[in-house]
Amino acid sequence: MSADLDAFLGAVRARTEARLRRVLGASREHLAASAPAALPMLQSAEDLTLRGGKRLRPALLHAAARAAGPVGDADRALEDLGAALELFQTYLLIHDDWMDGDALRRGAPSVHAALADTWKDPHVGACTAILAGNLLSGIVHDLVATVELPGERHRAVLQAFATLERDVIVGQCLDVLHHPDVEKIHDLKTGSYTVQGPIALGLAAVGAAERLGEHLARFARPLGLAFQLRDDLLGAFGSEAETGKPVGGDFREGKQTWLTRHALQHLPPEDKLQLSRMLGHPDADTDTVRALLLRAGARDSAEARVALLGRECLDALQGAPLDPEGASLLAGLARRITERAR
Repeated sequence: MSADLDAFLGAVRARTEARLRRVLGASREHLAASAPAALPMLQSAEDLTLRGGKRLRPALLHAAARAAGPVGDADRALEDLGAALELFQTYLLIHDDWMDGDALRRGAPSVHAALADTWKDPHVGACTAILAGNLLSGIVHDLVATVELPGERHRAVLQAFATLERDVIVGQCLDVLHHPDVEKIHDLKTGSYTVQGPIALGLAAVGAAERLGEHLARFARPLGLAFQLRDDLLGAFGSEAETGKPVGGDFREGKQTWLTRHALQHLPPEDKLQLSRMLGHPDADTDTVRALLLRAGARDSAEARVALLGRECLDALQGAPLDPEGASLLAGLARRITERAR
């Protein structure tokens, strides 16, 4: 299965990268002709998009469509939707990095930091980064609106994408507000566009949303939660080389993660007070916070939670009326996502 999954991921990645380059190339040509002064804005967003890696969202999209059976006339639409998902992620990352004040993304300057250097003005850099995200959003909507599908399936795709977009924006709002329900934030902010949305789009494109939507929703929701929890673990205990971002950023931003919530619930009062004082402090010592999380058993508990969520995903596939090859791809992707090291 590993070799088959690797071949599938490689094929999806190649198709997605090729489509992204065509779409971004056309946008670059349009700007060069109409507003060349704005080209650095698009170039910075393009650089971030193309230094992405695994393309898991398009892979889940394609795997969900295959799980419904032959993709038939939806093949080109799936390619367009895979590229749209990646551009949508870039738009979210650009805005997220600016909100969080993160200067690094995927091992290079984040878009607002790169544009601040380009314009030699942090405010102009921030403004044009926000606009770069908005520009990508417009490109995404054009892609989704023009996918070549019969009317009923096209409407289902538009509705699935609207749901995805609404949920992730609401989730980001809850994150900014430090809402206490961490799993709700994970479900809306990450699960919506990382797992649930791609799967819903794949089913909508092949006309299988009504037949398989409920079955794969039971697969998608725990996988989205596991994806974010794995991100939290990597952000706390990984390395910059693994994550492409400075480790401990969530500590300094004071984010309510599953790890910190667990620690604050299980530490003795003195340690709890120390952790509370450090969270949200710009000079929070990462090693000290890590030690407190370990002392509270947060890392082990999170790993156990990821494993449990992974089993829920696989259990949801059992007995579902899925094409065997597609079901096997979904199971393989679930294992990759829950066990990933970066």
